[in-house]
Amino acid sequence: MVSPMASNRKHNRRELTMQDMDATEGRFARDDRRVRDGDLLTRDILAGPELFAVRIAGLAALSLDGTALSREFGRLVGDGVDPALAEDVLVQMAAYIGYPRAAAALAAFRSAAGQEAPCGNTAESSDRDRYERGTAAYAQVNATALAAIEGAFADIAGDMIELTFRSFGDVFATSRQPLAVRQIATVAALAALGGVEPQLRFHIGAALHAGVSREQLVEAIMWVQYLAGMPAAYNALIELKGALAAGADAPPAYR
Repeated sequence: MVSPMASNRKHNRRELTMQDMDATEGRFARDDRRVRDGDLLTRDILAGPELFAVRIAGLAALSLDGTALSREFGRLVGDGVDPALAEDVLVQMAAYIGYPRAAAALAAFRSAAGQEAPCGNTAESSDRDRYERGTAAYAQVNATALAAIEGAFADIAGDMIELTFRSFGDVFATSRQPLAVRQIATVAALAALGGVEPQLRFHIGAALHAGVSREQLVEAIMWVQYLAGMPAAYNALIELKGALAAGADAPPAYR
């Protein structure tokens, strides 16, 4: 039989644990606001569409659950994000983080913004038109990249390359956003995603080619540190240094 005194001690330990958890949660929320609102949002190197694109793409890459994504996107809605920008960035993300993850992020943003999914039929394109649209858009990113990809992989994965650029024609080439916005979004997503260093280095170079400055890329990586942690951010800095050394027009480093 448990004595009343032992029962009270157990109850008090449970109360103290809950109190400690509440205090920790309060401190963490304060620290989160201090980093996001104080350390980052007070800076002015990234502003407007570029800043929103970095935040949207970085969040989409993280595989957060729908509730967490809707909460984070709700902050962006509160900060005044243009819904058309968010939609374009999230559709583009299908090429880099996969269709299921991009679709989940798009649904979470629409929920946070109180928007319905668009209705109606979209114009159909032939596979050849999709491929040509995709390769033309990729040539804007880097004029020699397609040749580098074909030289490295056409002998073993020619069909995959065809499908890659059909998809690229669907989700990247149709964006209404300037190339610089699309590229800084891609950099943020790849850096937050992790494990894709050759592609990250290439897209950092493509961002430089599109007019994104080194300072803006560092700023985007600072947001990656907030969203995905220090290791992801410092890995991205390594790739930034590599891209700067290779030059903005360097093709992907595929062999």
